[in-house]
Amino acid sequence: MALDQTSSLPSFSVEGRVTIVTGAGRGIGNALARGFAASGAPVVLAARSAIDLDATVREVESRGGRALAVPTDVTDEEQVSEMVRRTQAVFGRIDVLINCAGGAGADRAIPVLDMDLEVWQRVVDLNLKSTHLCCRAVGRVMADQMRGSIVNFSSGTAVRPTHGMTHYGSAKAGIDHLTRMLAVELGRYRVRVNAISPGLIDTETERRHMPPETFEKYSKAVPLGRVGQPGDILGLALFLASDASAYISGAIIPVSGGPQ
Repeated sequence: MALDQTSSLPSFSVEGRVTIVTGAGRGIGNALARGFAASGAPVVLAARSAIDLDATVREVESRGGRALAVPTDVTDEEQVSEMVRRTQAVFGRIDVLINCAGGAGADRAIPVLDMDLEVWQRVVDLNLKSTHLCCRAVGRVMADQMRGSIVNFSSGTAVRPTHGMTHYGSAKAGIDHLTRMLAVELGRYRVRVNAISPGLIDTETERRHMPPETFEKYSKAVPLGRVGQPGDILGLALFLASDASAYISGAIIPVSGGPQ
């Protein structure tokens, strides 16, 4: 007779875990916020657009979930602090932080010799500075709790040079090392820090700013034969937020459909 090992199986549940998702207004961040809410996690949605956030909150609540919209510019230290304060005021703690805000938007495919400092700074701030500010503010709460999981967002451009993306690639490379450094510094508080590195994901932003022929070219290079969808990121994010990944920290994990 097989032994009953149910009690020793890892838990993949995020039920009841208060989760902040930045960049939650659309795309990957929005898919993650809705997915965590559907999995039983109270979610705090942070993005600049209150309209996008409010629509998602209504959807979550209509399905019996708990959600809080906090319009936030995550490159602004005071606004990040307010986001953390409101989360604690409503939910009492913070269990998971997902730093999904970022991107290059229209500021892509610019050769470094033609790139204005203002453009460089804007992209670096949106990606690296915002991640640092959120990790620091939420990390303090998690350190007091002696528990937490932080999930940052990297990119293949952090390790694979891409023409015209020196600002974005450099910022994402910074996030990779920030993730590893924080895993070391926060480990004593039982706070885990990891990063997800998505490949090409079919979002409104990618479609708007990437020429169709370029999108098609990258799509054909994916070994699994298809472009990723925002929902493809959800499984890994849930895993990293759960106790099933309790001994994983400082990892940069690609979700790209295979090496390219």
